[in-house]
Amino acid sequence: MALETAEASVASDGNLRIAFVPSGNAKSVAVLAAGTTKALTYSLTPSGFNRAITENSIDDPRLTLKITLSRPGTSSQTLELQYVYGGTSEVARPALVEGTSGFIVARYSLPNATDWAVGQKVDVIPVLAGKQRKDAPTANGIQTITQSFYVTGIPEDDALTVA
Repeated sequence: MALETAEASVASDGNLRIAFVPSGNAKSVAVLAAGTTKALTYSLTPSGFNRAITENSIDDPRLTLKITLSRPGTSSQTLELQYVYGGTSEVARPALVEGTSGFIVARYSLPNATDWAVGQKVDVIPVLAGKQRKDAPTANGIQTITQSFYVTGIPEDDALTVA
């Protein structure tokens, strides 16, 4: 019997692009390339893009069955960003003021420098920005802000960009 072929991997370093789109069609290349869209990738700290999905289960018990069966229920998503601040060319802090709504768009597995183009896969997350929380200073560290985002609509994973 032949061994399975190992799937090729893509390094995460340099192959992620994250942007904030304040309005419009967040899958549109024209909107993604517009001046109102803010490039966030290099404002974020290495652990600063924290998207989590929690799935709830529904118990499905049966008469005399010794195991409680289950089914998928609702799910919820959270998003938290941590980014640098205090420099002269801040991008994230002024763009993500508390109460601001828009979309976080994440493109994986393509070099960050690759321009937005039609047909690229992106995750589009509709959000409302929470409070900007200055993190405690650390010795030999950088100043950062951690911010929660409230998911306000149904995210689209692996959506294709359009013109």
